Amino acid sequence: MKKYPLLLVLFCLAIQTQIYSQRKVGTNLSSITDYSEELVFKDAFKAARQWIPFNSDGSGGWDSGVEIPLGIDGYPLEIPYDNGTDAPQAVRSLILWDLEPEAAMPMGTYTLKIKGTGEVRLDFGATGTFTSPGTYTFVPTGSNIAVSILSSDVNDPVHDIEVILPGYADDHETAPFHPEFLSFIDDFHVLRFMDWMRTNNSPVQVWAERTSVDNYTQAMPSGIAYEHIVDLCNTAKKDPWICIPHQADDDFITQMAHFLFDNLDQDLTVYLEYSNEVWNGIFAQNSYASQQGAALGYEGQPWEQAWQYTAKRSADVFYLFEQVFGTNTDRLVKIIPSQSVNSWLSNYIISRFEEPEYNPYGVEADVLAIAPYFGGGIGDQIGNDGLIESITVDEILNMVEASLEEDAFIPIASSLEVANDHELVLMTYEGGQHLVSYQYQSNETLTQKLTDANRHDRMEDIYCEYLNYWYLALGEETLFVNFSSQGSYSRYGSWGLKEYQGQPAEETPKYRAFQNCVFGTSASVQIDHKLTRINIVPNPANDVVEVMNTEGVKIKNVRFFDASGKRVLESLAGIQQFDLSSLQSGIYFVEILTEVGVSRQKLIKY
Repeated sequence: MKKYPLLLVLFCLAIQTQIYSQRKVGTNLSSITDYSEELVFKDAFKAARQWIPFNSDGSGGWDSGVEIPLGIDGYPLEIPYDNGTDAPQAVRSLILWDLEPEAAMPMGTYTLKIKGTGEVRLDFGATGTFTSPGTYTFVPTGSNIAVSILSSDVNDPVHDIEVILPGYADDHETAPFHPEFLSFIDDFHVLRFMDWMRTNNSPVQVWAERTSVDNYTQAMPSGIAYEHIVDLCNTAKKDPWICIPHQADDDFITQMAHFLFDNLDQDLTVYLEYSNEVWNGIFAQNSYASQQGAALGYEGQPWEQAWQYTAKRSADVFYLFEQVFGTNTDRLVKIIPSQSVNSWLSNYIISRFEEPEYNPYGVEADVLAIAPYFGGGIGDQIGNDGLIESITVDEILNMVEASLEEDAFIPIASSLEVANDHELVLMTYEGGQHLVSYQYQSNETLTQKLTDANRHDRMEDIYCEYLNYWYLALGEETLFVNFSSQGSYSRYGSWGLKEYQGQPAEETPKYRAFQNCVFGTSASVQIDHKLTRINIVPNPANDVVEVMNTEGVKIKNVRFFDASGKRVLESLAGIQQFDLSSLQSGIYFVEILTEVGVSRQKLIKY
């Protein structure tokens, strides 16, 4: 009898239910701003806009542009301020500004606390003039509150202004985070602080330039005080994803490592990334990296010099953190970010990272991170095709669903191949829909239709298909980081899973997708097909096996695991023939992911 190289035995032909237990998920948090619908703090003044100077007598415009001397806490040293040239100056800040819709604005009795000697006035959404020091209450008529310092004694300047949301006057100091915000992040494992840290275009170079926890506002160009990041992660038991400012010097990086090591709970892990999208020409970090690369003598075009510098500075960051963390480096996840649609670039950056010229320490990375957005070209395509007036939301959603393969699934496949080649784990640093137009950004009709698509119930199903593909193809423990948490929709994009904090679930199809397809251990999806007509067939003449599919469903991914559970072979690009000649004899398990379910089979190689 002729002996075949392979003997196949069916392991499991039907999987009726796929349980979503322990799917690892993270999210980017929205920026700390006066106009954010994500209310992180019980004290709204922590997100106040930077001071706007104006003529104290009411003359002149909204912003006089006069520079006002400030103390170390950011409060004016004296109001009115007279520089001898311009009119005497007062200052105003804005809080809870332009929140949309009306439901985003918490209504009720607010508490205003002021220290120092002077006078403070509220305008627009709330009115009144208040003597400092003192504690007062007020009831706003809506969002858009201006807080002005009309007078401040040079010997006892006004400071420590607090505008406390209804119901939290007694505990805002001991428990500073809004409970609805804590509830929202509860199901996420990892929080990416790219926007909290104002990573893009960051001016920060040295440790002393970071924002102080005592500053009058945390909505600073230098980002939020790192104490708040640590406090949130320790309180909520979440792993932080830290983006190091692109201009930060070695001392800053070392100080940051010490700060996190000394203050973050020891059971939490630090995800570590150099800046954000250094390859992206719209950000200052791209030109900076190019200039630094040129100064170091790196060859090639400016963009190539930027890529090389990304590799070099990533190695520096990882090495400096490892020096501080010492024997606790298992608490670090070291990330090389790249473009999801450009696996060549990913390989280029990682290959440079592995070379001694850029990485003389030989430090190792752990992760290749990508942002596999989908639907990014649809807005402009609609405009270019002259369909803005006629296209329906359903037709837009048809285009969105059709974009998943090319925009997300294929790039994930090619990125996974690069990650596997370099023995890295693939993760996302951002992800989700990308329905925004750049060419037709000012067209209100198109903007409305794109935002309506984000609000449509079908978006939940599209997100579930997208998320299911990620986890079933890469594994339940493979981190997916969403962009973004909560925020209103506009012509600049519809990024939030929710449009505002506390938005009902029935209005949030994208958030429902995470609830139903990612969070928790009880959620499940029913798979109707038994998949009995998908089989693995050996070729008697060699070590090639073929996936025979007469089921009539689309195969998205095939993975081979050895007996220990280690993934040894994979294809996400629809390949259905596999050469197993490089595999040793033994038992293997084959997992075939289709658009309707999973077939698992057992393979024995002799």
